Amino acid sequence: MHRNNFDFLRLAAAMMVLFAHQFALLGHEPPSLGARLDPGAVAVATFFAISGFLVAQSWTVDPHAWRFAARRVLRIWPALILTTVVCAFVLGPLVSTLPASAYFTSHETYAYLSWLRLRSTFNLPGVFANLPYPNAVNGSLWSIPLEVHWYLIFILIALVGLLRYRWAVAAATLAFAAYHFGVYHAETNVPQWTNEYGLFFCAGVTLFFLRDYWSDRKLLIALGLTLLAGGLVAYGHRLIAMWIAWPFLVVAFGTSSTPILRDFGRLGDFSYGVYIFAFPVQQTLILATSGRWSVSQYLASATVLSLMLAAFSWHCVEEPALRLKPRRPAERPKHPISTLLSPIRRLRTRAR
Repeated sequence: MHRNNFDFLRLAAAMMVLFAHQFALLGHEPPSLGARLDPGAVAVATFFAISGFLVAQSWTVDPHAWRFAARRVLRIWPALILTTVVCAFVLGPLVSTLPASAYFTSHETYAYLSWLRLRSTFNLPGVFANLPYPNAVNGSLWSIPLEVHWYLIFILIALVGLLRYRWAVAAATLAFAAYHFGVYHAETNVPQWTNEYGLFFCAGVTLFFLRDYWSDRKLLIALGLTLLAGGLVAYGHRLIAMWIAWPFLVVAFGTSSTPILRDFGRLGDFSYGVYIFAFPVQQTLILATSGRWSVSQYLASATVLSLMLAAFSWHCVEEPALRLKPRRPAERPKHPISTLLSPIRRLRTRAR
């Protein structure tokens, strides 16, 4: 089986989010390249580009809407349920400034479960109320509804048959980019995160359908796009430069098979767990230490604890859930009795 670098890339992106959040949660500005290009934003763009590519691959292997949807649900919701319930009913009452009776009778406590239907609800009663970044329990979850939004759009586009024509997919993506950057003026206007990260998702989808044209020319195309992006940056178009170059660089590197990096998923895919657990871990550490530690101390501690929680989530929740993913009918294992009887059936057929 061809092993690739996607597991490494996803974990690296999750760590970039943890890194960027640590500064914000301590009340500092995170390092930034300008034009909304801090490490966290770059990491989320990376996730969306990878997601678009792999979702298109999944659909091509098994173009069935219900099985496709079931796979997405089994990938996203089990760990989302875990982090939401733990934050609401374990962490929340332990760190809330309210007494337990007031906490458990508050409407806000149960409203937090709205995450499970993809409704953003960031606060719990009395939880993290006095921190430098107050009242935010798990700020990382905001991107999950966006990703599901683009899954639904992908299914609709697939069902109407647009994905049968690779150049139609490319043309639609370019038209979307032309609207976002040329009509909406995204670089100077209020951010529309659904569209902004959706463009990276669409770029990933397009790269999958055009893979025959670039898979053997990765270095040459990467160099050309990097030079083009550099020219755009020189003229002040950082977001356009990012969209033109970054999805290809991510997908080209992800589809490669680099020694050591291609083995990052050997113990499990911890990226999603790190992404959804790191934020409450970081807030809890700041609360427990009254913000007295250095940034590096918080980063080291949060990294270790988040990886531990991610490992637990993967082995006890995510991986067992993924075993339930529906298979194509042809992939379903035969019943043992049918396997034993198959030689007899073949003999009967020959005898006839």
